[in-house]
Amino acid sequence: MIVVIIAVLAWFFVGYTNEKRSIAYGPWIDTVFMIGRMRELITPEYVASKIGPASPRDEVLLRTDWQFDDAMIKKIDMRRSIATPNKDSWGSLYYIICDFNNDGKVPNPELLSVPPKPGATQRELPVRIALFSAGADGDPATWEDNQPPGFVR
Repeated sequence: MIVVIIAVLAWFFVGYTNEKRSIAYGPWIDTVFMIGRMRELITPEYVASKIGPASPRDEVLLRTDWQFDDAMIKKIDMRRSIATPNKDSWGSLYYIICDFNNDGKVPNPELLSVPPKPGATQRELPVRIALFSAGADGDPATWEDNQPPGFVR
């Protein structure tokens, strides 16, 4: 009888802890997964096709305010996620920097925000795309809650 009571209490504890964790970390996890999928699939060429020919092709901090086409949404395939290809789980647009000049590097977004992230020293990243969420507060300059948390490897 004592074993049954302990098992039931343990089951309730585990269920309560998992529910509490999913509430607390749900937006963070969905945003991280969405960023991972988009980083795999989105190219600078795709971004250039979405921002239009009149937009500058400088490697600057852009926001994902364009409309993704249906084919890309199917490839990203995050139907159960709170996050979408355009917005993170907190409802803010993602920030993206693309390598439009094909040199294999982009400016470090940690240095582009105002003020820059304290301690960020790497001026360029060896990637074609740097993509991040401004986190729960929606401010890209507060790096404590941005996702992913850092770019320097």
